[in-house]
Amino acid sequence: MSTEEIAALLTTYFDNMTAMNPEGWLGIFSEEAVIHDPVGAPPKHVHQDAQHLFKVLAHFFETIELSKDSIFFVKNGAAVKWTMQVVAKNGRHATAEGISVFEINDAGKLQTVSSYWDEAAMMMKLKDN
Repeated sequence: MSTEEIAALLTTYFDNMTAMNPEGWLGIFSEEAVIHDPVGAPPKHVHQDAQHLFKVLAHFFETIELSKDSIFFVKNGAAVKWTMQVVAKNGRHATAEGISVFEINDAGKLQTVSSYWDEAAMMMKLKDN
């Protein structure tokens, strides 16, 4: 894949996460795609778990903003250094940074996403005391 094609795929991924739009997000994944988010948590099977994932996001977050700070391209994938800013339904704000590694199959669909970040630390910032 060209870097332009990979960049377009990543833009679709991040834009649909920000919009909390599971339908637009699912369209870029292979049928057997798996996400490790964060790495170390049980893997999520994208097509089986997406509706539940986005329901949880929409229930907990008022807004999610994601920026792609740096992208490092390889033949069939990329690593993205990103920043996420969220506002929870309780009005609390938090920022997290991470790196996600995207593997793309020969059909141009996301096959595996592995995200390295501290989800627990961000969630602690959002808890009511």
